[in-house]
Amino acid sequence: MRRAAAGIALLTAPLWAGPFESRVKPLVRKHCAACHGPKNPAGGLNVEPLLAAPRDRERWEKIAARLRAREMPPKTAPQPPAAEVDRALAWLDAEFARQDREAKPTPGRLTLRRLNRYEYDHSVRDLLGVDMRPSDSFPPDPYGYGFDNIGDALSLPPVLAEKYMDAAALAARAAVPVPGETAPPVMERYLAERMGQDEQLHLSVDHVFPVDGEYTPRSAWYQALRGGLKVRLRLFLDGREVANQVLSFFYEMDRGLEAKNLPVTAGLHRVEATIAVEPGQKFTGRLPYLEYIQIYGPARVTPAAETAAYRRMFACGHDPGGHSASCARRVLEPLARRAYRRPLSPNELDELLGLVQRAAEREPFEQAVRTGVRAILVSPHFLFRMERDPPGAGPHPVSGHELASRLSYFLWSSIPDDSLAAAQGQLRRPDALRAQVSRMLADPKSRALAESFAGQWLQTRNLAAVTPDRKRFPAFTSDLRDDMRTETEQFFQAMLREDRSILDLVDARFTFLNERLATHYGIEGVKGPEFRRVELDGVRRAGVITHASVLTVSSYPTRTSPVIRGKWILENIFDTPPPAPPPDVPPLDEKAVGSAGSMRTQLERHRANPTCAACHGRMDPLGFGLENYDAIGRWRDKDGAFPVDAKGALPDGRVFDGPAGLRQLVRSQPREFTRAFAGKMLVYALGRGLEPHDRPALARIVEHVEKHDYRISEVAQAIAASVPFRMRERAAQ
Repeated sequence: MRRAAAGIALLTAPLWAGPFESRVKPLVRKHCAACHGPKNPAGGLNVEPLLAAPRDRERWEKIAARLRAREMPPKTAPQPPAAEVDRALAWLDAEFARQDREAKPTPGRLTLRRLNRYEYDHSVRDLLGVDMRPSDSFPPDPYGYGFDNIGDALSLPPVLAEKYMDAAALAARAAVPVPGETAPPVMERYLAERMGQDEQLHLSVDHVFPVDGEYTPRSAWYQALRGGLKVRLRLFLDGREVANQVLSFFYEMDRGLEAKNLPVTAGLHRVEATIAVEPGQKFTGRLPYLEYIQIYGPARVTPAAETAAYRRMFACGHDPGGHSASCARRVLEPLARRAYRRPLSPNELDELLGLVQRAAEREPFEQAVRTGVRAILVSPHFLFRMERDPPGAGPHPVSGHELASRLSYFLWSSIPDDSLAAAQGQLRRPDALRAQVSRMLADPKSRALAESFAGQWLQTRNLAAVTPDRKRFPAFTSDLRDDMRTETEQFFQAMLREDRSILDLVDARFTFLNERLATHYGIEGVKGPEFRRVELDGVRRAGVITHASVLTVSSYPTRTSPVIRGKWILENIFDTPPPAPPPDVPPLDEKAVGSAGSMRTQLERHRANPTCAACHGRMDPLGFGLENYDAIGRWRDKDGAFPVDAKGALPDGRVFDGPAGLRQLVRSQPREFTRAFAGKMLVYALGRGLEPHDRPALARIVEHVEKHDYRISEVAQAIAASVPFRMRERAAQ
């Protein structure tokens, strides 16, 4: 009830008067009341109570949004003078801003939240020092408000409990080598066809090696060749070449290259293979292609005492077999403290050490410690981010340990490091909090913001599920898909590293390309598979809106979609998502696109339906601005047989031409973009959706960012310093 009362207080105070009576009320009564009166109000909106007692801010915000977009009054009705609408909107906006400034921010409540798959893997990596993906077998995490770290959405299905046990065993085995332990050799083959990389000249797989040992990676090509053609095969492990051979073939098949008995540490490693015709040879026809990558092993397990994992885990100063009981405490107490993200109680530590002691009575000491590590990894205190409310407390600051945990999962998607844990007692001081945020953003682990936050905000994570039509887009390959995602991730990392203005997300004249993606874009002078920074002229490419990753996920497999792209801009750039379409909308005539008319022509006919026109009037023009890019992000001047028309005209009268004009349109509204970007990041940082009581906090964040030249670091700083991030409300009883 207290939460509801706080929201009502925000919306009802103060009772508007003065300019409301002279600027807003006459406009609404004259141009809205006829359709939105007490008898059969259109859309269920009756404006009479709002005019009598203008206290419902949410409804007034919706009215202001429709007026601003010139969606209301309908085009068939008499239109009010533009100056009259502008005066009313200016007063409403000023009143909303005043309420936000004067309202006291409230923290809101956070649901007990489990780690999502991404956070789980990163936490295991930083806790145990083993890079792997034990969550690969977990069911997908559900999304809420556009992100997969939302507490209310992260349920615990029964199947996941079993997966936690298996993942803990896998991670503990890699992190805790046991002397004398062996592992049976296993052969695992990754077929190109099953990986969606069929008929490729390059294959790559991320393989989890279970233990330190010697393995044999192998790759084979498949194609009948004549004429003694020379081809070069290469094998790579984590980017390092481990095998290289030139082969001459005359109608031979299934020949391969291997790196025999290669030493590999436990954990996740990337294995790659390439095949290429040697330079200087004339060859026409179908090139040879890689059929699979195969990994066999371990042929030999590295003795436990010789592994880095053993030395890292058992830093007790004892030789294998000579550990004392005190060693278990030295190993497990700091490990559990980091895993639980807080100090251990005496009972918790005693229970953990008792488990290890009982296990050590029937198995080697190292094996018993592994049992203890598994217990830590399946503990609710590791799997869930728990926060405790003091007895009888109302809104209150979270503890230092809880604030450190919030920071680390916001910026790193992982557990706090030693420096952050040591500073937890000082984090309530603004200068100490600011120093930690700056340090964490500069750390390579802030890459998680590019992969997790930006990947979900921009929806480029969805690339993994995108499969453009092979016949229409034969240039699209799995390698190109990976390149698209890498470009956007490296671009966002550069934004963080250089602390650039968030407005550069819209139109920065640089990006990161390798030869394959540069060729896709038609950009010359980029050679080799490595990504490097490339300056752009700003004509065809600038900012994330023109990245192939964004353009591909906002298209259909067979064609572009101005509707989807326009909706993408409304949702992600302006945070003003349109309503869901009505169920009886007729489909677009796919066969006519590009033959009987351009995409624009077909859509203009499609939205002639008045039911569709209101929303499409906002979406479609924004999408038209990107029609120079095809469904996989290549520049084009024609849509089939018809010239591309990339002009857009919004309902409010603003016009633009092509991608450059669209970017300028977005850049001309810095406050709207800042509010949208900061709002998305605040949702991600809190792990919950925003509610009316969050308006004052978001308004203060936006004001702070504007005063600091829109620097991306200042968005993170303002969020970390905000009331919703630093405080919490007591859970409902």
